[in-house]
Amino acid sequence: MVNEAYRAQVRLLIDILPFVAKEEDFALKGGTAINLFVRDLPRLSVDIDLTYLRLDDRETAFGRISTALSRIKRHIEDALPGARVSLVDQGGGIEAKLQVQRARTQVKVEVNTTLRGHLWPVRKMANTAHVERLFEAFVEMPVVSHAELFGGKICAALDRQHPRDLFDVRVLLDAEGVTDDIRLGLIAALVGHNRPVAELLSGRMQNRDAAFTAEFEGMTLSPFDYAAHVVTFTELLERVREGLGENDRRFLMSFEAGEPDWDAFPQRAIQNMPGVQWKLLNIRKLKATNPAKHAAGLAALERVLSCER
Repeated sequence: MVNEAYRAQVRLLIDILPFVAKEEDFALKGGTAINLFVRDLPRLSVDIDLTYLRLDDRETAFGRISTALSRIKRHIEDALPGARVSLVDQGGGIEAKLQVQRARTQVKVEVNTTLRGHLWPVRKMANTAHVERLFEAFVEMPVVSHAELFGGKICAALDRQHPRDLFDVRVLLDAEGVTDDIRLGLIAALVGHNRPVAELLSGRMQNRDAAFTAEFEGMTLSPFDYAAHVVTFTELLERVREGLGENDRRFLMSFEAGEPDWDAFPQRAIQNMPGVQWKLLNIRKLKATNPAKHAAGLAALERVLSCER
């Protein structure tokens, strides 16, 4: 049975989206993009996760993000009676998050400040038919590419192992699966992530039972229990590892070695992505200051990519 608190969050989220859509620097990603715009609402989604589309330096990007969120804040407060909006200071001069409150209902709007930019064209999409019927709403939003949307979702599922992410992955595996474009989107997400690729692909299962109860139950329109959560993670890991080709493995190994073979990845623009540049810089720093630790990490990745335990 659907939790009515989650339903109220979706209602508020849908009311907020038109104001977000006005900002040309942002595109929707994550669970809301998947469940309200690509899939026909297999689960409710209660956060608005955004990609900053420009390849600006950090200072410029953070300034534009803060300014855009301030505009969204003002528009929401002017147009939605009873809504209170806070621009959250995340430290270090970063303001990339809004908290929107209406009565007892709260929705988060957050921009990913690390994975900025995009590799494939952004799409303009409308919410699905079931969303329109259920909430009597029609919204158009820029949405990141299919490759980056689901590649990013798989990366998040491997990282956090949150039941929301693994439910979305379950639907993906039962539908089109990990296609070639999604595989490339995943690789792009892996090399832009703040954790080593070997850790993300290690297969160490986390206990997410508490999150399942507190942050997931009552959100889906189809059954998905904790046993399915565990099975989905195991299956995802197997499919990802088995789906990586020779070029994929060479690219990941060369990247973690600090000397990327950019020719092994079909989208050469990946080398301009700020998150990728930042991670590569840190890999090279580690290699220079602690070569033993760097070598151990590289060996761990080689084991993971050869499917050794």
